[in-house]
Amino acid sequence: MVLKSLRSGFTQIWANKRLLLVFYLANLFFGLLLMLPMRSALASYVGNSQMGSVLGGRLDMDFVFEFINQKGNPLPLLFLVPVGYWLFGLFLSGGALTILAGDEKYQPEIFWSGAANYFGRFCRLVLWCLPVIAVLFCLQYLETAVVRLFWGSDPYQYITHWGGWIKRGLFYLGLFLYGLAFDYARIQAVLTGEHKMRRSLWQSLRFLLGHFLPAVAFAVVIFVIGLMALLLYNLLADRLDAANVVVVLLLVLWQQLYILVRMVLNLTLYSGQMKIYRELTAASEPALSAAEISFEQAEI
Repeated sequence: MVLKSLRSGFTQIWANKRLLLVFYLANLFFGLLLMLPMRSALASYVGNSQMGSVLGGRLDMDFVFEFINQKGNPLPLLFLVPVGYWLFGLFLSGGALTILAGDEKYQPEIFWSGAANYFGRFCRLVLWCLPVIAVLFCLQYLETAVVRLFWGSDPYQYITHWGGWIKRGLFYLGLFLYGLAFDYARIQAVLTGEHKMRRSLWQSLRFLLGHFLPAVAFAVVIFVIGLMALLLYNLLADRLDAANVVVVLLLVLWQQLYILVRMVLNLTLYSGQMKIYRELTAASEPALSAAEISFEQAEI
């Protein structure tokens, strides 16, 4: 199921290159929206100092914090642009899921009408997901409860150390499970035309509880592929650390290639999850109908 969905997802995205282009251009637009003002502020701050040659290499966090402290103007951009990018990505996801649900190639009128049609619903879905986020966020405090129960308020140092790692892992697990619930709720809304997002969220949670292994396994495979792509990107990007025009140009091209790969993986995730949801819900419906028929016959 996982490999089949992965293959189907890559095939569908490869057949929808214009859909991929829309997501890439949106990413590029918001990247430039953040980069150009930051570049201007950085140029006015660094000036002709020797720090400019250092900025051609790896990121120096001490310099980043000093820059933000001295030049407070970019701070609103650091908040507003990511929020705007997330909202626009949520808007585009409605169009992408509409195209993928119809097994059609990209058509502007279908894509943009789907994006506009589902944006309001997806925003309401975000609000309905807040209690789910709160519950999953509290997962990390299971570690605190276990430590208090068995080791008291002053545990050994190694318990505190490894407990911190477990707590951090439970936090990321909560985010991961929330992402799955949110994705499948959107898919359910698009496939059924549901308007009430609380129902979509409930159906998504039921689906995850009933088909937890394939849903999680597919998402983990996409995550691992993305992690491998990130490691490969960093491996070459760390070597391109010279303050040279050609090297900087190569680094920019390599970065854009990595972003394109990330967009492919995001859309493949949508496509594969939709295939998993369709097949598993279709497989469970006949069994449910047969059970209902048997129950009615037993009553007769």
